Amino acid sequence: MWAPPAYRTACHRMTFDPLTLWSVVLLVGLMLSAVMVLVWLLTPDEPALLHWAAFCTFLVMGIAGIMARGVIPDFVSIALANAAILFAYGLIWTGLRVFDRRRPRFGYALIAPALWIILCQLPLFRDNLVNRIALGSAFAATLMMLALIELWRGWVAPSRMRPVALALIGLSTCLALLRIPFASVLVPDNTLRLVSDPRFLWIGIVAISVLIIVGFTLVMLVRERTEQFYRSAAQRDALTGLLNRRGFLAEAVPACRRGGTLALMLLDLDRFKQVNDRFGHAAGDRVLMAFARALALDLQAGAILARVGGEEFAVLMPDTRTGAARQAAERVQRNFREELANAHTVGHPIDCTVSVGMAGGELTPCHTDAHAEAALNVLMKRADAALYLAKSGGRDRIETLKVGPEDLRAG
Repeated sequence: MWAPPAYRTACHRMTFDPLTLWSVVLLVGLMLSAVMVLVWLLTPDEPALLHWAAFCTFLVMGIAGIMARGVIPDFVSIALANAAILFAYGLIWTGLRVFDRRRPRFGYALIAPALWIILCQLPLFRDNLVNRIALGSAFAATLMMLALIELWRGWVAPSRMRPVALALIGLSTCLALLRIPFASVLVPDNTLRLVSDPRFLWIGIVAISVLIIVGFTLVMLVRERTEQFYRSAAQRDALTGLLNRRGFLAEAVPACRRGGTLALMLLDLDRFKQVNDRFGHAAGDRVLMAFARALALDLQAGAILARVGGEEFAVLMPDTRTGAARQAAERVQRNFREELANAHTVGHPIDCTVSVGMAGGELTPCHTDAHAEAALNVLMKRADAALYLAKSGGRDRIETLKVGPEDLRAG
């Protein structure tokens, strides 16, 4: 495409100013800090956001100090500016500790910046930029490794954002370590030209990219946990801490879909209305909590426990035959009696027992959630019928009804 010679000459002479790029890095860092503070104002129970906002702020302060080299005293642009950057890396680590409900340990985060300031007074580092780059990179990599360890330690629940954060901080750690052997290549004449030489533009581009992605990943960590909290709250009974009916179905349907030997118990507290009428609803709440403790005390791992009604509870026990489930129900009754023995109200014993209806059988693996839910409904109907037999037979009883494979298939 033809263009005037003067235009082509001007375009040829145009170069991107590194100082402009690093100024954009500063602006992005300040914007990320402001975003994190705003998100914290909306979710004040997540103080980790303040740590990460401070990370962005100290990083900006450090980069600004390095950019001002030659304008401000060397002690400020070398010792203090890089110490601010190292402290910023430490704030990622303290923020992750706070995010996982641990003490932040600011003192440990200050060790690397303090050592940097002290060591930069020695001629070995004060007069040699290559050595300073190697030292600072080693400190930065150490602090980011601490952040990686914290991310891994806190990964106790399913998370989509933790692997992303691990990958990004792991990449940053590798880049910091790579600076050590290549320090002499970056500054061949012991002079820093980071903000003046266009050949080092790629460092600024990498910095702004990593800063943006890491910043938003940290914010997304908070958002992910908030979503998990509200999702869990929607599936939990606030009084007992057990699953509610919605949560029970959410976990029981996948268990039924896997198939195998299943036992389902429906448990109903006897004379619970009289407890409420005689002692008040506060006493009734204590009885419900006592039963929830008794229920969770002795059941096998993998059992799905829920409060599915006012005083009605459900337990699905995968890989359990009805004989073993009956023994578990007897232990629940015994545990409940012991809990009530310690729950007198104004000196009066609480007369409350539990009736149990049980159904069980062999279930072939289901191909869809709809088939699994239909099979679960069959089990619940039979368990409810067994519960009616236990109630009508005198209460404080356990009744069992078996479910044939053909019934489950029909369901």
